[in-house]
Amino acid sequence: MRALCAGHSCDEEASATSEVPFCSLPQALRSRVDAGWREGRGPEVLAIAHDDFVISGGSGYEGSSLRPQWPSGNLDAARVPIVFSGNGIGASSIPAGTTLDRIAPTLAEVISFERPFPAVRSGEPLEGVASGEVPRLVLQVILKGVGSDDLEDGQSAWPYLEEMMSSGAATMDGDTGSLPLDPAAIVSTVGTGGLPRQHGITGSLVRNDAGELVRAFSEKADSPIIATLSDDLDESLDQQPIIGLVGTSASDRGAIGGEWYGSGDRDEVVIDSRDPEGAALKMLTHGFADDDVADVLAISLDGEIGRMDRALRRIVNAAVRVSDGSLAIAVVGTGSETTGDLDGAAIASDVDAGTGEPLVEAAVPGGLFVDQEMLAELEVSEDVVIDEMTRLTGPGGRVFADVFPAIAVSFASYC
Repeated sequence: MRALCAGHSCDEEASATSEVPFCSLPQALRSRVDAGWREGRGPEVLAIAHDDFVISGGSGYEGSSLRPQWPSGNLDAARVPIVFSGNGIGASSIPAGTTLDRIAPTLAEVISFERPFPAVRSGEPLEGVASGEVPRLVLQVILKGVGSDDLEDGQSAWPYLEEMMSSGAATMDGDTGSLPLDPAAIVSTVGTGGLPRQHGITGSLVRNDAGELVRAFSEKADSPIIATLSDDLDESLDQQPIIGLVGTSASDRGAIGGEWYGSGDRDEVVIDSRDPEGAALKMLTHGFADDDVADVLAISLDGEIGRMDRALRRIVNAAVRVSDGSLAIAVVGTGSETTGDLDGAAIASDVDAGTGEPLVEAAVPGGLFVDQEMLAELEVSEDVVIDEMTRLTGPGGRVFADVFPAIAVSFASYC
């Protein structure tokens, strides 16, 4: 009957076919979501926005200027600048699509440092960037909330970064390598040389081993699963290098780590959201580049692009002076942020209102942390949350292209 397509047998078979959650998404999107998730750390329910809806932020960002975008089929926000410049950097092109997990291994090669356990990290050195000359100071600058689209929309606002790009190894077509674009996750990727599925910092909010929802790098949070370049450098050289961080939030700690090998780490850390430039200039006077052991200073900047570019110029000039020019610089963005059409925190409120129960612990870019104790008490599964998110609509139709339990990502290889 089927061979002859008698009656409507062939039509009936086609109509019985259903889309498999997560597998229905484009492969380029699936691979980035897969790279950005780790079981036991990230949200239990994940969601991909329709391209017609830009969702930003979440309930984990109250009082913060962070507005990370939720993943969608539009991957432009994940396109980022990557710049290497200065002493120890060769004249080399950086291929389009280079991911941020290649920053740390490239800097390790620049300072001629062989990191232990290379198999635990996805990143590999970029060929031709290291010139063979070893600088005494590595300056790692992270432009939070900046993607290549942002730079191209304001071309005249960043003359100094453009100057660095023209004289070093650079691309405007780098890739964060993972989604969502939470800076906590991306900064840890830059620091470790691994993706969030490896280092475990999936965002600003994570679950610890006890199942508690906590802020990344807070006292109750678990350490990253793999070490940063600075961790390895300190451990291998018995704390001789000076390692410093000037961040705008505590989650920037992922740039240098500091806890992976246990106690005894003597990193200098300043969190200053108001004046990171001033804090960086002050820290540079604390003995950086005073000997032949390579030191590392990581700095995160956020805010208006022109202001960041001016701060970058002054910080680099100060670093050149203290190092007598023996300075290598890496500058990267973490991906574009936006105010969005919809707010992630509102998504969480709508889900709770729709289910009639306070099931959502927090909304983060790309999904919801669900109160597991409440689910158990009500004797329901995460499907009630998934069903409610699937029903959410806005002007023009459904808000989400796909909603699925995070465990579905574990089976991505079977798609």
